[in-house]
This record gives sequence, C-alpha cells and structure tokens, in this order.
Amino acid sequence: MESAELVQLMNQIDSKGIGWKQVEEKVKVSESLLRLYAKSGPVPVTIIKGLKKIIEEAGN
Repeated sequence: MESAELVQLMNQIDSKGIGWKQVEEKVKVSESLLRLYAKSGPVPVTIIKGLKKIIEEAGN
C-alpha cells in the first residue's frame, strides 16, 4: 500500500484522540515504525487494515 494512505490514517487517529499505546497494542507495530513506513513506504496491508479497524471502532 501507499504511504499516503498510512499518513491519512495516522492523521485520523490523531484527530480522534486515540492513544498511540492503544494503537500499538492492537496492530502490534510501534508508532516509530509506523512513522518510518509513512516516510519510506511501502506499507503492509495488514497494518492499513488494522488502523482502519481501530478508527472504525473509535467512531462507534
């Protein structure tokens, strides 16, 4: 996946006030690694799906 989609998802997480500790626990990837993916890409699909799920759960 493209890193632009990851950046968009990370911005949504920040705007919703979801804690990064919670995100790290659910996707099993550290925030620093996510930021590295955002700068260099490509991003594994499992990470994108995990972040989308977290955002969806926060919306409910």
